[in-house]
Amino acid sequence: MSARFLSIIVLIFLLPFLGFMGLGLYWLWEHHWLYQASGIALANSLLISVLLRYRSKKIKSKHTKSNFAFSDKNWVDDEQFAFDALEAVKENWKNKPDVLSNSKKVEQLTKDVLTTVAEHFHADSDYPLLAFSLPILLKFITLVCKDMQREVLDKIPGSHAVNLGTLLHTKEMFGGAMVLKHIYDAGKVSSNLPSFLLWKINSLLDGKSINYITSEISQFFVGKYVDILGKYAIQLYSGQITLDDIEPTSILTSASKADKKECAENEKNLEPLRILVLGQVSSGKSSLINAVFGEVKSAVSVLPTTSEITPYILERDGLKQAIILDSAGYGGLTDNIMPDDLKKEWTKIDIILMVCSASNAARSKDVAQLNAIRHYFQEQRKQAMPVVIGVATHIDRLRPLQEWQPPYNVEKPDNSKAKNIRAFCEAIANDLSLPLKNIVPVCLNAQMETYNIDECLIPMIHDQFNDDAQRVRYLRCLRYQQDKSYWQQLGKQALGLGRVFFG
Repeated sequence: MSARFLSIIVLIFLLPFLGFMGLGLYWLWEHHWLYQASGIALANSLLISVLLRYRSKKIKSKHTKSNFAFSDKNWVDDEQFAFDALEAVKENWKNKPDVLSNSKKVEQLTKDVLTTVAEHFHADSDYPLLAFSLPILLKFITLVCKDMQREVLDKIPGSHAVNLGTLLHTKEMFGGAMVLKHIYDAGKVSSNLPSFLLWKINSLLDGKSINYITSEISQFFVGKYVDILGKYAIQLYSGQITLDDIEPTSILTSASKADKKECAENEKNLEPLRILVLGQVSSGKSSLINAVFGEVKSAVSVLPTTSEITPYILERDGLKQAIILDSAGYGGLTDNIMPDDLKKEWTKIDIILMVCSASNAARSKDVAQLNAIRHYFQEQRKQAMPVVIGVATHIDRLRPLQEWQPPYNVEKPDNSKAKNIRAFCEAIANDLSLPLKNIVPVCLNAQMETYNIDECLIPMIHDQFNDDAQRVRYLRCLRYQQDKSYWQQLGKQALGLGRVFFG
């Protein structure tokens, strides 16, 4: 279909509307309302222009916030730092013209994003861009394309119904329509000068509006492309992309399977929260476990009774699907045997309950344990540090000794006992470098009713599970499933190779 024929069709389609427009302008002129109408139309055009300018500036001022929308909740600080570094790439490319229509520019933008992320995670590699396997690369491409497709479908109306052939015909028709536009402009000048001026102002403002919209759309999609590509590039180069489409926490790890079997519980299809109880000898660990369960689970004495890690399944209101791991008290006579035993559990846990007794002011052993755990996770980087909750036990033994009338307002202490409890919590937070809000004072005295277990400790564990501990559990299960998948793939490949050689 020729451009001339399309122009004729467009002209025939527009003739009735042009006639109605002319009659309307004549009616306004005849009733002396033309200038008033022109003023209203001009004010309307100015208002639209101002709103578009405001919208464009608002979008520009918010471009730095996109990182938070695309950040993965399961990332540790290292991944977040890599994503923040992409802001410079986005800033460099957002105002460049024709980024979306120039294949070379898109290619360079892609390279800038991948290089920034690859060099962050593999700075010591000679070929940081190639630090992945071929199947993982194909999965990466699939994920990026899927998200970009979703953005196009959601943000461009009618994008799913327009094919490329239609776009080419539209371009030809637009070329013919421009001829009609010039003819129409000339007709307006000869018929009525005021109406032509009004139309010219409108067209000028409309033209600028289109430029604002085009610039905004370009910046929007460049920003989205950098966010989406950067997000999956971080997963690619940090090793978080898996070949299997699985939810890591939906499959039990071997450690949890063994613990559930030992507890004679039926295996369930949801990875439980794993909580390790640490503390010095006689700090109240066993009493704490018994209080959490509401029954005797662990023997209580002044000497350590747990020589190994002992798991208990915990199911109760406010905290479901959890495994409590009891450990031997460190310090004292058993100090030389515990570090190696505990280190095996560090990568298998999500929350640490660090038990500190008010009867023992020496917390150097607690500090050493916690610092060793922190150092370990800082070195290996691929798994998040477990959430640490400090449990302040034996608070009933704080002065005044004879007073025990809970509850105590630790946030705003109003008596001597409450002030001493708060001071004890502050000392633990300071020694262990923990937030004060992560310190829970409890009473576990068998001769008194337990205090602050149901009121504070269990709700805090539950809240942490829905926040930081959820990320720790996800990354822990992800590493387990990746290791498992790696060896399964090797086994399948070896089996396939054997069939090739031996039929």
